[in-house]
Amino acid sequence: MICPYCKEAILEGAIKCRHCGSLLGPAPCGYATESISHEEFRAFVGNNSQYYLRNFVKFTLTGTDTFTPTWNWSAFGCTFIWMLYRKMYVQAAVTFVIFCLPGVNIILHIVAGAFGNYLYYKHAKEKILETRPHLAPQDCYPALRQIGGVHSWAITVGIAVGVILVLTFSLFFAAISTFMLGMLH
Repeated sequence: MICPYCKEAILEGAIKCRHCGSLLGPAPCGYATESISHEEFRAFVGNNSQYYLRNFVKFTLTGTDTFTPTWNWSAFGCTFIWMLYRKMYVQAAVTFVIFCLPGVNIILHIVAGAFGNYLYYKHAKEKILETRPHLAPQDCYPALRQIGGVHSWAITVGIAVGVILVLTFSLFFAAISTFMLGMLH
């Protein structure tokens, strides 16, 4: 049998995938506990849910939420844009303020790369637990898809900001080199 979520081979008749931890039968939103099913996380995360679920499992191996270092290249390379893309507004605002401090950019990128998946796990868990008491079971997954998911406009903003920065630096260095050449003559 093949897991419909991670596409790995599993035992015939399995209830839960041993690779990604997904429940293989229909699972309703779990209203009674603090635990969140893989299906709830999958609905909330949307794009790339398999990647995030593989990392989220690492944070709950002991039965409690425990930080374990993982690496997220998107969080490392495009920290602020990645947080906006994943609808992590408070974290994006804090990141933006920290980016304004001289000398901490590279440190922030490294920390975001190592902690990004855990921050996103905590964000997703908080939003799911906050949302599901207000939902009827049949509305759970559609609502989680809407509340979670991604903002595709964040990619456009990131590209636009990148182009503006490249043009600004290019113009700056062109002006400096023109000034220096003028000083030599």
